[in-house]
Amino acid sequence: MTVYRDLTVIAATGERFGDASPYVASVNDSGTVAFQGALRSGGSGVFTGSGGEVAEAVGPDRVSGVTSHPDLNNAGKLSFYGELLGGGQAAFLLRDGQLQTIADTRGGFESIGPLGPTMNQAGAVAFRADPAQGVSGIYAGDHESVATIADTEGPWSEFHGLPVIDRDRNVVFRADRKDGVQGIYVGRGGSIRTVAETGELFESFGLFPSANNRGTVAFAATLRTGAAGIFTACEGSIEHVTADDAFESFRGALITDGGTVVRLATPRGGSLGLFAGPDPRADRILAVGDQLLGSKVAELAANPVSVNAAGQVAIRASLADGRQVILRADPAR
Repeated sequence: MTVYRDLTVIAATGERFGDASPYVASVNDSGTVAFQGALRSGGSGVFTGSGGEVAEAVGPDRVSGVTSHPDLNNAGKLSFYGELLGGGQAAFLLRDGQLQTIADTRGGFESIGPLGPTMNQAGAVAFRADPAQGVSGIYAGDHESVATIADTEGPWSEFHGLPVIDRDRNVVFRADRKDGVQGIYVGRGGSIRTVAETGELFESFGLFPSANNRGTVAFAATLRTGAAGIFTACEGSIEHVTADDAFESFRGALITDGGTVVRLATPRGGSLGLFAGPDPRADRILAVGDQLLGSKVAELAANPVSVNAAGQVAIRASLADGRQVILRADPAR
């Protein structure tokens, strides 16, 4: 069991930032947190911090707006969706201080997004985009080329959540098929492998599966029996890691390379929160209603980019007094 004891404030709205919503924050393995922020002086950008000074990685002088969470890897590369100066949308990669477009609406795409990209340590980015009116897809690429993982011209009717890319450029994604089946899949090099589908065992899936670099996928799901929980899948074997005896609902799961699974869930009789294990009390990281910084947590958000290999979790929280804060939760050593 991983115990979380420390919450580090990375940034807060106030004199510099006017808003940090609706996007989550990400964290790399060194504990540096990246987030989108709207500036009091105008415009929005991508910012990074570790608990001290907050640095501007991309500001309003380089993009017209940031329209997703940023993902930050260990080499300091950043990916995010944004609006181009002069108009249009793009999936961006900040690499060695140079801002590059991986894909944009000026060259082959109708729209970029929604939600946000993920990135591996080599700088390959997985993203969602619409290549044409009425067609949606999942893609992976870098500053040199982009490959199609899956699109709705094939068997898929709709995609959900974030496509999650691992070190081998495998892309995990949540999709609905045209025949009504829901599933979680892995795509790479033109081939698709099924992780789990609705049918004999599963009734439905959460919208945000996550994956680590060891090939394990974590996800929330409801069984045909009506029970719900958090599951992991690896090499064809599915494990039920958290049942619904202590929780009434599950929104998602974040998995580390070490196999720790952070649950975004609601305990029975409680409020939505982040939990590092199956016990809502002992494994609680932060939940709506908790006391924080002289106020109470009114809302919180995290997704697959919000956890690193060490188990640190980046959290965006809104407080009852109107402030928004970007936090990092650190496991006890």
